[in-house]
Amino acid sequence: MRRKIYFVALSVIGVFIIYFGVASLSTSAEKNISLSEKDAFKMIEKIKDKTDKKYNIGTYSINSNVDNNSKEIDIEIIGSQDYYNSVKNEVKELVINSIKSTEFEAYTVNVNKSEINKIITEEIREEHRLMREIFETINNELSETYPEQIEKIDLANKTSEFSIEIKTSLNKKQKSSDVAIEIENKIQMNLEKKLSSNKLIKEKTVKIYIYNKHGEKIN
Repeated sequence: MRRKIYFVALSVIGVFIIYFGVASLSTSAEKNISLSEKDAFKMIEKIKDKTDKKYNIGTYSINSNVDNNSKEIDIEIIGSQDYYNSVKNEVKELVINSIKSTEFEAYTVNVNKSEINKIITEEIREEHRLMREIFETINNELSETYPEQIEKIDLANKTSEFSIEIKTSLNKKQKSSDVAIEIENKIQMNLEKKLSSNKLIKEKTVKIYIYNKHGEKIN
């Protein structure tokens, strides 16, 4: 029997599709899957968090075939052959480090070149490029100024709004609101000085949300 957890990462257009076997996984189905399969979803999310914003990833999948004892994690890179060659080893190393000391440590990691470029539109490619520009600019600024306090940066390109969510390690006992205002001001400065020509920033209302370690909004 072959089990496959498949994650199509088209976050740039706001679409995330998860398949289990050949059927889409509904909320009710998720409650009935085994612990190992739930762990596979969590592992895919963990790998995605470490790679999706930095690299052009097309799909993530975890495959287990009990018939031939095959266990694999497959990652597909979107882009030219030169781009694929330049990042495939970095991506593979990140995935291997992510699965260390977990039940997936024995899985073979495969990093392949995606064929999605044959069907993806130029508009989606451009949107992905603009998203990466925003992420890298903000990440470089915040990681340098707040190396111990920034945990995650999430971007979402919605119909009429572009949102920037910053998850921090700040807790309630610290002057988190003061730091949050500083962080928000730094982001606004980068939007105005370094990203003013970015179409996603120019054409939409930008909302900035900053959260403490408990998930509470603090700006």
